[in-house]
Amino acid sequence: MPITLPLARHYYEIRREVLAAGGEHVTPWYRLTPDERAVAVTEAVIILEAVRRANDEHAALLGVVDRPNSTAGPDVVQV
Repeated sequence: MPITLPLARHYYEIRREVLAAGGEHVTPWYRLTPDERAVAVTEAVIILEAVRRANDEHAALLGVVDRPNSTAGPDVVQV
């Protein structure tokens, strides 16, 4: 996914800023080793999957709320 690299970079830098505010030093993105960068990209993939699952769950819950009368037959169209 092409979005993972920019997401990884932004997430990593925001995380670095938050940690820096707490007094912890973290290497800047542009100084990461290829292995460290791969870990950050993997974290971005995990974040994207979590967002996808949350969206699926939200859509499923909305589907239940939108159709409260589940006993209606297949010929009934609910709006």
